[in-house]
Amino acid sequence: MSRWKASAIHLGISALVAFTLAVLLALTWYPPSYVWAVGGLGLIAIFAGVDVTLGPLLTLIVWNVKKISLRSDMAVIVLLQLLAMGYGLHAIFLARPVYLVFAVDRFDLVSAADIPEGETEQATREEYRSLPLTGPKIVAAQKPADGAERNKLLFSALSGGADLPQLPRYYLPYADLSAEAVRKAQPLAPLMRRDAETRDTLLAYLESHRLDPSQVKFLPLRAKKRDQTVIIDAANGAVLGIVDLDPWQ
Repeated sequence: MSRWKASAIHLGISALVAFTLAVLLALTWYPPSYVWAVGGLGLIAIFAGVDVTLGPLLTLIVWNVKKISLRSDMAVIVLLQLLAMGYGLHAIFLARPVYLVFAVDRFDLVSAADIPEGETEQATREEYRSLPLTGPKIVAAQKPADGAERNKLLFSALSGGADLPQLPRYYLPYADLSAEAVRKAQPLAPLMRRDAETRDTLLAYLESHRLDPSQVKFLPLRAKKRDQTVIIDAANGAVLGIVDLDPWQ
């Protein structure tokens, strides 16, 4: 077998593995609704690119059927590829979004890395003492009633530390504060008046999801890579979807 054929076979296997993992990531850690907000496509592309190119390239370089050490060389290449894959998956795992948090007057998309170490152990509710593994959960965060604790939280946020959305100890089921979300949400009219492209994007989304513009509102979504717009039911506050539109313009 020539080195080009060996490299091509290795490339095909690597591409199949990368594609399978990318599909699994899209179905679990990085659902399509959130992938732009956290820059998930970039992470997955880098991971897949390294996996697909590293092994086949090294195979092309070292392959020689006359080499006595060919089997050990290939074993080392596969091991390096697996180590690179493991490192990439670990980075993707830490960057995955775990909570969509309604706090005060907006939503925040919180990744696993955003939550301070040991913070989940201080959660008052059992369901928030471990981070989700199958995509973000929608929750709400309520400011503490104690004044001293509020000041401590404010100081942490101003000094670059954890803010309210990153602290599971303040989490509640979203339904508990959905009425507050409705109160803080805005009608779609300001978005519709922004420009033709924004209006067309929003109308296309509403039509594809069979949503009546008069029966929904929106709240901003703050995310690490790209802020977006959350559509909620104007009556009960239920989260209906996320539109890839900047809510702040």
